[in-house]
Amino acid sequence: MYRVPLSVLKPTQITIGMDYVHAKALITARYSGTRLKRFMRDHALRVVVGPHNALYIVDHHHWARAWLDLGYADAPVTVVADWHHLGRRRFWKKMQARRWVHPFDETGRRRSIDDLPQTIAGLIDDPYHSLAAFARRAGAYRKPTRAFVTFVWSEFLRKHVAAPDKEAGSFSLALLRAIKICRSKTAECMPGYLGDKLS
Repeated sequence: MYRVPLSVLKPTQITIGMDYVHAKALITARYSGTRLKRFMRDHALRVVVGPHNALYIVDHHHWARAWLDLGYADAPVTVVADWHHLGRRRFWKKMQARRWVHPFDETGRRRSIDDLPQTIAGLIDDPYHSLAAFARRAGAYRKPTRAFVTFVWSEFLRKHVAAPDKEAGSFSLALLRAIKICRSKTAECMPGYLGDKLS
């Protein structure tokens, strides 16, 4: 594990949930000094070394954006694969095989690898990522062991919950609906499904 400038990290997805980013920023802001360093180490960004030694985030995009928005210059990273020796085409083929790249836009439409933002600052908001994340934190479904499962739940909610708007209370109402639908039989084939019995 070592620290790198947040500005050099490359995303492997187009979207994040900005409401969830704001929550992670609030959590991080509780810490300072040694406790902050330890907290960030405990949530180290997982990266893959790609062609030309570029660093690609494969997990914890929301933490990365939260820390960037807080004005932090760098963050701890853990290298999960070193593929710097691969050509571009073979690199992305391996990334796709591992489900470490998610080029979906804010409407859920699949885009080209070329549409991935070059920096964390370029990530755009998809409210369904926030709904899926907060619903999980509320116990609506089990925490996934693989990061890509979050996208599966986001897409599920996109089909069943009207998108929240900027009106006060809109996100809260959408979240209530999201939790309910995640616990319903409609979601019984989804990974991490818990059913309607509260644990």
